[in-house]
Amino acid sequence: MVGFMAGFAWAALAAGGVQAQEADADAGPPGTSGQLIEEPVFMGEAYVYQAGVGNPRSIVLIHGIGDDGARDFSEIIPWLARDFHVLTFDLPGFGRSSKANVLYSPANYAAFVKYVADKYARRPFILLGHSMGGVAALRYTASYPADVERLVVVDAPGVLHRLSFTSQFLAHLGMDFLPPALNLQEKFTNLVRKLLWRAERSPLDPEAVLASAQLRQTVLGADPAKIAGLALVVENLSKALPRIGADTLIIWGRDDRQAPLRTGRLLARTIPRARLVVLDKTGHVPMLESPQPFRAALAPFLRREAPPPAKPEGDRIAAGKHGDVLCERKRKAVFEGEYATLIIKSCDGALIRNARVRALRIYSSTVTIEDSEIGGGEIGLHAHSATVVMTGGAISGKVAINVLGSRLDLAGVRVTATEAAVRAQRTSSVVFSVSRIESPRTRGVVHGYYAVTPRTPL
Repeated sequence: MVGFMAGFAWAALAAGGVQAQEADADAGPPGTSGQLIEEPVFMGEAYVYQAGVGNPRSIVLIHGIGDDGARDFSEIIPWLARDFHVLTFDLPGFGRSSKANVLYSPANYAAFVKYVADKYARRPFILLGHSMGGVAALRYTASYPADVERLVVVDAPGVLHRLSFTSQFLAHLGMDFLPPALNLQEKFTNLVRKLLWRAERSPLDPEAVLASAQLRQTVLGADPAKIAGLALVVENLSKALPRIGADTLIIWGRDDRQAPLRTGRLLARTIPRARLVVLDKTGHVPMLESPQPFRAALAPFLRREAPPPAKPEGDRIAAGKHGDVLCERKRKAVFEGEYATLIIKSCDGALIRNARVRALRIYSSTVTIEDSEIGGGEIGLHAHSATVVMTGGAISGKVAINVLGSRLDLAGVRVTATEAAVRAQRTSSVVFSVSRIESPRTRGVVHGYYAVTPRTPL
C-alpha cells in the first residue's frame, strides 16, 4: 500500500505547475528586487520579489509546483511592472525558499500569502495564481475576500474530485483520462478505478498521509513537491467557490493535458462573477507558451473592465425542437436543442450540449453532457451499462437518475428529485464534483464518490 500511495502522490505532482527544474540559486525573476524573510506559517525562510514598487496598485502572483518558483512569471513581470506594483515569491518548498517535511497545502499557502501581502501589498490587490498557485488563490480569495480586488486563475488542476474520470490525477497514472467522447480503454479504466476506489476506502488514506510527518516521510519521501501535489488533489473547494465575490478571470490552455479544460469550465460556472478565456494551441503554462495571447486576455481585465454577466441556465439552450429521437450504433453523434425523449443505444462518443431533454435514456454507450437540462417527469436520466460525464446543467424528476451497472461523473450539476436523486437497480458508481443535490434523502453540496446500490439511494 505504501508503494501505491507513493505513486498516488507522484501522479499528483505531475499535475502541479511547471515541471520541476534545477533552480539557479542566485537568480530571482528578471527585473525584480529580492529579499529573504522569515515566515511564521511553515517556520522557515522565503524569498520575496518586487517590481514596479512606485505604482499605486498591487498585483500578487502565486506560482505552481516546480523549483523555478516565481521565475515562472518572468515573461510577464516586466510588462505588469509598467503599471502595477508586482509582488511575488518562491513559495516555501520551492525555488530559493526553505524546504522541509511540512504540510504544503493550499490552505497553508493561503496563510503564507496573507502574511506576505499584509507586509508588502497595497490592498485591495489583484491576485493571480497559476496551476497549484491558482488553487491557493481560490482558497485565499474565499478566506480573505476584502483583500482581493480581482482574481485571475490560470490552468488550475484539482477542483474536480480526485476520482473524477477526467481528473489530472488519473491521467498521470499512465493514461490520459479524457471524457468518454474520446472512447476510454475499458479494461485499463476499470482496473485503475478499482484501485483508486479501494485506496479511497483504505485506512491509509491521502488525508492521513498528509497529516502525519512520519507518513509524509515514509510515503512521500518528505518531498515538498509530492506533498504539495497530493494536498492539491485532496483539496475540497466545493463550499468555497460559490462564496467568491470578486470579479474573476479564468485563463486556460485548450491543449492542457495536466489540468483539463473541463475544470476551467466548472470554475466559470461555479464562481458567481467569473468568465473563461480559452487560448488555442496552448498547454499548461500560457504565460510562457503563448505570452502575447495571454497578455491580450489579461490586459482588459486589469483595466477594471467587468466580465460580462453569466447567462441564466435557460439561455444556454440551443434553438431547435426535435421531439423523440433514437441514436443507435453511431459514433460521435451530437445533440443540441430540445427533445421530448432522447434514446441513445450503443453510441460511443455521443455529445449532448446546450440541450433540454425531458427524458434521456442511455444504454451501453459513452456520453458527454454539457450545459444541459435533463428531466422534468418521472425519471430524468436512465443509464444502463453506460458511462456518462456531465458538466454544468441540471437533472430533475421524481427519480432524477436511475442507474443499472453504470458510471457517472457529474461536475457542477444540480440534481433535484421528489423521491430519490440517484436510484440504482444494479450497483453503480457516481462521482460528484462541486455539485448539489436536493432530495428527501440528500441535501446540499456534494463532492465525493458514491457506490449506489438498490438499498442505498441518494
